[in-house]
Amino acid sequence: MKKKSAKIIWIIVLIIAILAFLLCAGYLAWYFFFDTTKEIQEYHSTEPSVATYDETTVAVTEPPTERFLYTTEELGEQDFVNFNELMQINPDIYAWIYIPDTNVDYPVAQSGEGMNDSFYLTHNVYKNYQFSGTIYSEKQNAKDFSDPVTVLYGHNMLNGSMFATLHKFNDKTFFDNNNTMFVFTKDKIYTYLIYSAYQYDDRHILNSFNMREENSFSEYLDSTLLQRPYYCNVREGITLNTQDRILTLSTCMNGGGNVRYLVQGVLVDERDTE
Repeated sequence: MKKKSAKIIWIIVLIIAILAFLLCAGYLAWYFFFDTTKEIQEYHSTEPSVATYDETTVAVTEPPTERFLYTTEELGEQDFVNFNELMQINPDIYAWIYIPDTNVDYPVAQSGEGMNDSFYLTHNVYKNYQFSGTIYSEKQNAKDFSDPVTVLYGHNMLNGSMFATLHKFNDKTFFDNNNTMFVFTKDKIYTYLIYSAYQYDDRHILNSFNMREENSFSEYLDSTLLQRPYYCNVREGITLNTQDRILTLSTCMNGGGNVRYLVQGVLVDERDTE
């Protein structure tokens, strides 16, 4: 009788242990792969219209919008990112990036005073530890996107969140049909023409090129237009000069710790939010 009771107790303990294991596994899966930034999508409520692009180029001395023959439709409701409320959640949030036909629709943060540059690599917008992190820039970049090259970093998440869908630009058809990305700040709306997407090594771009020095910056611009043998699309007819401002999005490649996938755009339109 005692042996039977002991056996029942052990079965109950085993069932409890299995349930506890499953509960923990489910929590870890949620913790590492659930995208908590979706909770604040309500602050971005109106989708901008997609701009159009004509690949014919003209003289490089003309303003960007004219030079690329790139026209943007009115975005409709201008102030559709509520930065006042976002900054109440986290004052480190200073921009929002949106790329039509991808999952890229996220706030952008930069580490504050006394914080490590890579803080948001592993922390969400609420400053809580989370593997998926936050889209972020380093302190080397100004928050008004005035630098020759601004680099934004984001994880290549298995569930398609963060910068995972940047890899869609590896498909030539998708690349040809999708050429626009928008960045919103409290005061400005920036429109970028996506002109290249390719596999790159893991060097630190801003530390590897002196973007303030004209020859070095020109060399970097030329490198972004190179046709590479793998994972590369470059828009035909694009020419760049050292007056251009470039936005570079960087994420990981599947299975490659020492390679990155870059999507790059050139600023073609900048307007006030009001």
